[in-house]
Amino acid sequence: MHWTFGPFQENTWVVRSADGRGVVVDPGMSSRAEQERFERDLEAAGVTLEACYLTHAHLDHVAGAAFIAERFGCVPQVAEADVPTYQQAPLAGRVYGFEIAELPDPQLRPWSGRDAITWCGEPIEVRFAPGHAPGHVVFVSHAEGWVIAGDVLFRESVGRTDLPGGDAAALAASIERELFDLPDGCAVHCGHGPSTTIGHEKAHNPFVNAARTGMMQR
Repeated sequence: MHWTFGPFQENTWVVRSADGRGVVVDPGMSSRAEQERFERDLEAAGVTLEACYLTHAHLDHVAGAAFIAERFGCVPQVAEADVPTYQQAPLAGRVYGFEIAELPDPQLRPWSGRDAITWCGEPIEVRFAPGHAPGHVVFVSHAEGWVIAGDVLFRESVGRTDLPGGDAAALAASIERELFDLPDGCAVHCGHGPSTTIGHEKAHNPFVNAARTGMMQR
């Protein structure tokens, strides 16, 4: 399940199990109307949230974190390396004229390489992929053949690197190391815009590609 929320058109994802348990990734609902829509859709689908995870903590990806914590009792779990990003999110929001409710204290995770976790009884691999944000991670389901990539990789584009903690070389390396070694048919669910596949991005992404002729690889 996914929704596109807020003025930044951020994609919020819910991964659910056959028995109705769910995990929300990057809660971006930024208004009461969006929160109500999210609740209605979960109820209609029979999903009960049991955890909240962040690929990274930029303001548009945490806008709904306080709501998720208060309404469902799920505080965000985030890589330790992205704590400064998390702490700066409310200030960054005000700079953009975008108010974020006071963020709950997160659960800090020592993700820095490749780590095994479990969502709703199913195995998930967390891969550390900095560059867009210093503590960015992606979540991979090898069994289902998808990756929730946050703002690392988009359809024929990549995440911006001009925000605090951004690093273009690190982003290119993260994509090559952590995403391009996945199967070509692996679905890439992005933080903005449509989903894509690893194979499509290897062949067509003008910023990074399998031939290493992308603009970030020259």
